[in-house]
Amino acid sequence: MKPLKPLMILMILLAAGLCQAPATWAADSGPYIGALGGLGTLQSTSLQQLGTVRLPHPLPDLPIDADGSTDRPHLALGGLQLGYQWDAIPVGASAWRFRPAAELEGLYLGRHTPKGDMPVDPSFLGTQYVTIPTTGQLLMASVVFALETPYSQRVFPYVGVGAGMARLSISGADSANPSEPGINHFNSDSSASDSAFAYQLRLGLKGQISRQLSVFTEYRYLSIAATRYGFGATDYPGEHPPTDTWDVRLGRLSYDLFIAGLQYQF
Repeated sequence: MKPLKPLMILMILLAAGLCQAPATWAADSGPYIGALGGLGTLQSTSLQQLGTVRLPHPLPDLPIDADGSTDRPHLALGGLQLGYQWDAIPVGASAWRFRPAAELEGLYLGRHTPKGDMPVDPSFLGTQYVTIPTTGQLLMASVVFALETPYSQRVFPYVGVGAGMARLSISGADSANPSEPGINHFNSDSSASDSAFAYQLRLGLKGQISRQLSVFTEYRYLSIAATRYGFGATDYPGEHPPTDTWDVRLGRLSYDLFIAGLQYQF
């Protein structure tokens, strides 16, 4: 994927719209709605699989600790915004002004599949290869500060910070080991979910196309706290010893997101 491509398209549309726009508009306070979409990358994070293999008597049970890190999968996302913008606040006696806003967002992180290469303890079991297809739903509240400059009445840089909750869902997880071909160690239940605190940092550029319609493009850093999942026991009668349910721990998720969207102010 090329996350910058939709931003380049938006900047072209923004420039075209602004060339046809009036020289200035009165900046009104009030509510607005928005829609956004984008692409991004999940940074590498820690991944651990814990469990116990139940060996036949008189052999002792075998504890399993597979610990490693994930790759960096790409993803798409979308969302809706509901916001309110207040009157601009002058910066001293200058022509610079800050315009604060508050936003409530619902975000959807499309399916992406972190994959972990995880050496096993005890080491004679080799390496566990784990894939966890993941989607996310987030509810985020943000404060945003746009900067009105003397250089343009239609283009406004902005920064924002927000926090909320994320619900991560994994479906079709797989835990494989080359020494046991055809075995998915999560086969009895490969789906799980967990919720965690999330926060985001935003840096963007907004341009007014008309008095009520604006377009925006931004970089967003999104962080979701560590989560924990319970997957089903390995169940292959006659092929693999039974196990307890598996405890899988996923470290903090850090996303680099590139977003574009539209806002309509009432």
